[in-house]
Amino acid sequence: AASPAQAAAASPTTVRVYHQALTPIATSGSGIGMVRTFFIPIAVDGKSGDGQYLTGTLTTLAEGMPGGQELRGSNLTFVFGSEENQLVVGGISYYPSAGATLAPGQKTTRPVLGGSGIYEGARGQVVSTNLGPAGWTHVFRVTMN
Repeated sequence: AASPAQAAAASPTTVRVYHQALTPIATSGSGIGMVRTFFIPIAVDGKSGDGQYLTGTLTTLAEGMPGGQELRGSNLTFVFGSEENQLVVGGISYYPSAGATLAPGQKTTRPVLGGSGIYEGARGQVVSTNLGPAGWTHVFRVTMN
C-alpha cells in the first residue's frame, strides 16, 4: 500500500508514479469524439504493489491543431493501494493524430482535480512524460487542505 501523502495540510507533497509503456485496452469511435480507455498497474515512489493502478479515458475534442496534432481531454484516476486513495486528473493536451498516447519524449502538465482517502482535498498538478519503450513517469505536486 502506498503512503506517500501523509503530509500536513498545505504542505506540498511530491508523488512519483511510473508505469510500463501502454496501449489502450479499448477504443470507440473515430475522429472527434473518439475515446481511448486505459488501465495499467503503477509503481509509486519506486514501489509496486497490489491495488496501485491508473485507469481512465482520453477523448478527442478537436483535430487539425498546430503541427497536425489533436486536442484530447483526459479523465484519469490514479489509485494508490486502496480504492479509497485516489488522485483525479483532468485537463487537455496535444497528441499526435496517429498516436494512441503522447509521442515518445513528449511531456504534458495537467491539473489535479481532487483526491480522496490519504489525498483528501488534494489540489495541484501532474507532469506526465512518455519515455517511449522505457514507460512513463507522472510527477504529482499537490497540497492537501
